[in-house]
Amino acid sequence: DMSAGTGDAGPTVSRDLALLAPVFRVAVERAIADCQARGLDAYVYEAYRSPELQALYYARGRTVVPPIKPVTNAPTNLQSWHGYGLAVDVISKSKAWDQPEEWFARVAESFAKFGCRWGGEWKQRDLPHFQWGRCQPSPSDTARVLIAAGGLPAVWDAAGAVMVA
Repeated sequence: DMSAGTGDAGPTVSRDLALLAPVFRVAVERAIADCQARGLDAYVYEAYRSPELQALYYARGRTVVPPIKPVTNAPTNLQSWHGYGLAVDVISKSKAWDQPEEWFARVAESFAKFGCRWGGEWKQRDLPHFQWGRCQPSPSDTARVLIAAGGLPAVWDAAGAVMVA
């Protein structure tokens, strides 16, 4: 993912963990604490992503250049777990996205301890991306039907991300 940029008018990035599914939020908080305990300056750059911001990201590399290459394949926020409060992008406080893959892999170790999956494991790799482990890589039509019928809580329930133990 690319940053929304600081000079851009329009949609802003949300770092509000309260917008995440409850169980996933706890996992993210614990993973970040674990990273910090291991000397990694990781933080959540982006949590829930609005439809407006996803549309802006989708335009990048397509109708908005630079960048030359697209930054996301998800045309709407319902094609990304960010739009369901089930994914976050994590970067470095000191170096932002400019960390080697090995740094992100170490962050992924912390996230794995708390039931999360890493976008670095995909064919089209997304190093800063972490999502709830019970979710498949991308939301299905079923997830879009659930959110239309019952809102985020219906999706969170299906993903086992509502009740905090």
